[in-house]
Formats: sequence, structure tokens, C-alpha cells
Amino acid sequence: MNSQEKVLSCYNQVAGDYAAERWDELSKKHFDRLLLKEFAFVNKDKGLCADFGCGPGQTTRFLYDHGVENIVGVDLSPAMVDTAGKLSPRIKFETGDLLHISYPSGHLGSAVAFYAIVHFTSNQVRKCFEEINRVLKTGGDFLFSFHVGDEIVHFDKAHDKEIDVDLFFFKTEDIIALLDETGFNIIDAIERRPYEEVEYQSRRAYIWAEKK
Repeated sequence: MNSQEKVLSCYNQVAGDYAAERWDELSKKHFDRLLLKEFAFVNKDKGLCADFGCGPGQTTRFLYDHGVENIVGVDLSPAMVDTAGKLSPRIKFETGDLLHISYPSGHLGSAVAFYAIVHFTSNQVRKCFEEINRVLKTGGDFLFSFHVGDEIVHFDKAHDKEIDVDLFFFKTEDIIALLDETGFNIIDAIERRPYEEVEYQSRRAYIWAEKK
């Protein structure tokens, strides 16, 4: 299997368990809420917002509840999309591939991708950024997060299911360079320490970029 097929297999298997574990996570992540509330305030009337790699839709739902009603959650995994639709039936969710986004150019007013690049190599991240830049309107905001570092962590088990995926960590400076090369301006680039007993204990980065 290629890397995308492995990721798809993983999340199709763990969708229900993952949703149960992650659905309420934003209530324990103060900084994430602050950032998402500001993003919602700025982008609620800017056209369609896509939440890429939405998983069970906890971030999609948070943005929707804070005024971004023109929103769609997009995930590679049909099982995850099905789970998200059951948890938030008023919101549209659909399957999609970040490396080959199905929307026409200039279709989106804004985009979010929390931890959606964590299973990508650097070359795949570049391709992902190129695709998101293509589907955004000029001046459109793109907010995303990732794990900070330079290691690759392999997982062969999750929620008692056999999986085979790698978690890639990235240096913030390297991601900023890729954004610049793929047509984005940087508005904010922030790192924070991990929340204890709430999440995987890695340093986190958040970048708010804008299509040039």
C-alpha cells in the first residue's frame, strides 16, 4: 500500500474510537479555541470554508457554532466522514484527497487543516499547499497546525487496531519556506507547548497564511 492507502485504512478502522476520544478535545485546548474563534470571526462571511482532514468534525463543528455556517468538512476516510455526519447532521461532510482537491480554482473563501499534513512527506506537503492555494480565492485565509520537530514516529497500533502509518514532525521554518514557495503570505506563525494529559506530548505549531 502507498502512504495514502495506509492512512485511509487506519482512519477507516478507528473512526468510531477516534471520534469518541477527540470529539470534546477543543474544550481542553484554550489556545486552539482562541485561534479558531478569531478565524471564524474574520471568515464567517467570506464564502465557503473547507475544513480539510476534518476527522469526526470537531473543528468543523466549532467553526460552525461560531458563525461559519457556510462550511464543509473534507476527509480522506469515508468512515470518518460518515461519523462526522452523524455527530453534526446540519453540516456537510464529504470525502476528498488533499493532494488532489476536487474543487475548481478560486472556489474557497478560506480553509482550515488541523493536523491534516501530519502523515505527509515534505514533497506531499508542498503538493498539498499548492492545491489549497489553487482552490482559495486571492486573499483567502488558510489556518493549519502540525507537530514541531524533525522526527518520524511510526504507529502500528491504535485503539487496539493493527495499523501502519507514520507521523511526520516538521520544523516551522521549513513549513514557512514551503508556504512562501507555493504562493502564501504568513500572517501568524506560533508554537506552543503541549497540554499535559490532553494530547500527544509534542510541541505544536499553528500558521495563519493568506493566498498572495
